[in-house]
Amino acid sequence: MSETPETQDERPFSRRSLLVGGGVAAATVVGGGLLAVWTSSSGSRTAPRAASGRTIKIGYGGGVCEAPLYAAHAQGIFARHGLNVEIVKTGADEIKDAVGAGKIDAAPGILFSWLKPIEQGVDAKLAAGLHEGCLRLIVPKDGSITSAAQLKGKTIGVAAIGDSAMSFFSLDLLDAGLHPSEDVEWRVFPGDQLGQVLASGEVQAVAASDPNALLPTLRGEGIELTNNRKGPNAQHYCCAVAVNGRLLREDPETARKLVTAWAEGSRWVGNNIQATARLEVDKKYVAADQATIETLLRTYAFDPSAKGLKGELGPSVEKFKGTGYLDKKTDVAKLAEKAYADLGLSF
Repeated sequence: MSETPETQDERPFSRRSLLVGGGVAAATVVGGGLLAVWTSSSGSRTAPRAASGRTIKIGYGGGVCEAPLYAAHAQGIFARHGLNVEIVKTGADEIKDAVGAGKIDAAPGILFSWLKPIEQGVDAKLAAGLHEGCLRLIVPKDGSITSAAQLKGKTIGVAAIGDSAMSFFSLDLLDAGLHPSEDVEWRVFPGDQLGQVLASGEVQAVAASDPNALLPTLRGEGIELTNNRKGPNAQHYCCAVAVNGRLLREDPETARKLVTAWAEGSRWVGNNIQATARLEVDKKYVAADQATIETLLRTYAFDPSAKGLKGELGPSVEKFKGTGYLDKKTDVAKLAEKAYADLGLSF
């Protein structure tokens, strides 16, 4: 089965203040311009037909934390549930539109990063939480920044506007008394260059998922200020399964099998950390060495749950609304209900 990226349809690049220089493309959003970059694409993309008897395409970005997907695929767990699954590498800033449009059927991702797209009509829902951990906020080693409050007026590097790390750490900024779209500047760089721009002083912090989040500290370029297993925003189910809406409506049984198998992949990872790290390296899913991946995986907790995610969605939407990224008129309960795919799963 193919593990190479699909060719993406070209679409207008609507990010505000595109900066290009030194071989690095950087999108900067400050003040009220942040909301625009979350607007979903519209057009005539072909929606998926019912899943029965066809290949299910699942997107991934190359993160260590996507281990449950890699394991479910490589260990034949999807196949044992009667599914023919192909995993497709997809850019972080494209994956939500791709799931919503049916170019791919599902993808893993932090729940907060899906709330705005779902609010705006992206045809996708979250079906189960997969694990804890994987996001880190890194600042320069021996620098003056020792708290989120000290990031006021600073530039934070991220891999994509509205990505998992930006979405989550905006909550920490909010708790520190900062407005995440007014008091800091978010700037986009390729994920593997975040450590470089931190070391050069081009940004004063980077927010990223593993392995890019940890590499600056391993190279002595930074220290971890916080992560998504700390503080009042610590998540039990940070990474979740997002499923295309039409698949859920037209073939819920296939969707149920998909999520069930994915959760089994998460449990397998929790019981096979070393083998998982080796799998991520051997299959070239992750651009890091086995020892680093194994270290990272041991900092996570793999206890997947559909019911647990449902319970966390309401409070998560309520808190996230405070960042200003959601519409002021958004009904918290309705968005939480809209975002959750109830497949009748008991775990």
